[in-house]
Amino acid sequence: MTVRVLLTTWAWPSHLYPMVPLGWALLAAGHDVRVAVGPALADAVNRAGLTPVTVTDEADLVGMTTAPALTSWHKQSRWTTDWYGRPELLSAGQREMYAALGHKQTAMAASMVKGVVDFAVAWRPDLVVHDAVTFAGLVAGAVLGVPSAATLWGNIALPEHHLDLFSGEPAADFVALFDRFGVAPKTSPDVWIDPCPPSMGLPSAAPRLPCRYVPYNGPGAAPDWLLEPPARRRVCLTWGITSGRIGSGGGPDVFDQVVDAVTELDAELVLALSDAGNAPANLPAGTRVVENLPLSLLLPSCAAVVHQGGGGTTMTSVWSGTPQLIVSPRPEQMMTGDRLEQLGAARHLVRGELAADPGSAPTQLRSALSALLDSSGPARAATTLRDDMLAQPSPADLVPRLTSLAEEDRSGQFRKDIR
Repeated sequence: MTVRVLLTTWAWPSHLYPMVPLGWALLAAGHDVRVAVGPALADAVNRAGLTPVTVTDEADLVGMTTAPALTSWHKQSRWTTDWYGRPELLSAGQREMYAALGHKQTAMAASMVKGVVDFAVAWRPDLVVHDAVTFAGLVAGAVLGVPSAATLWGNIALPEHHLDLFSGEPAADFVALFDRFGVAPKTSPDVWIDPCPPSMGLPSAAPRLPCRYVPYNGPGAAPDWLLEPPARRRVCLTWGITSGRIGSGGGPDVFDQVVDAVTELDAELVLALSDAGNAPANLPAGTRVVENLPLSLLLPSCAAVVHQGGGGTTMTSVWSGTPQLIVSPRPEQMMTGDRLEQLGAARHLVRGELAADPGSAPTQLRSALSALLDSSGPARAATTLRDDMLAQPSPADLVPRLTSLAEEDRSGQFRKDIR
């Protein structure tokens, strides 16, 4: 049976890219796939070899993300390690900021939900697969009465900012998304598709399908120099697509400090940037600056990678078995950094703490990098984590399980297969 599957996400590539390998797997199995996105993302869908459906999306994502209620979300001091699931540990200001993120996600959904629902009603998909915080897909599934699945992008905890931290009740603006179409609110998908290796993710009672992470970092060719083994230990410094667009978490100071630390440790530095024009001035001789080079091509040759803890970079680093230095700017990235450090595959520093004590920042960065490069422990732990990831079902393995969800209409038989 051929199944129609509607994929949808909002307009940042970092939320599209984790969905692409599943789209390929569905197509390869003979199913019909469309990807509903705003105009800003249609070309990226095309370049990934999938079929876009362009819907109206007038949300100012950069403006929403840098609005007063959320500006400091990307420049936070350390949140307590076990805050997730324990809201009593958060201050009133932290709880307000957490809720503001949910309101932003709901506003993004409101800007595109009519277009997604209109197309879904016309095309009649059997299953909706949406990014974890693209609530427009959740609404479309509810309107059609078909199951939905949410794709996680490597975050170790389920993102549920639209729910009250204490009561679990949905926010009024989230409920309004469903009221608009006369359907009861659905606060979560039928199943979460989770690429985190079991040892990395936080436990949850929510139904999850484990899935092997397959890296897609956008199109790109491998340069010839990657064919040769590096003469020195290679360190990649990157700061992610999203952070580059909103200007959060990094900045010349962190870049310069990492450059100095790598130089002192006698390692080769590669700056992997979405815009090479953002590279620091006066880089040491031998430094490579690459623009839009897929990390899956670069990281297998690296002894370490320094980044902000975003989902795509983190998961591609786990896939490649590369030890990581995470310099986290915001709470969910702090959770990731803490977790990977606990597993021994990373070192974690908080961007806000480095900024608050700039005099000690170079020493902290150098010490963390030295721990990754000069000891065999992080490399062994990174290899163990990679093996855990590769042992999970592939996107192709997930296809019959997802299509059975559509065919059996959320039957108990399907739920037996869910972790």
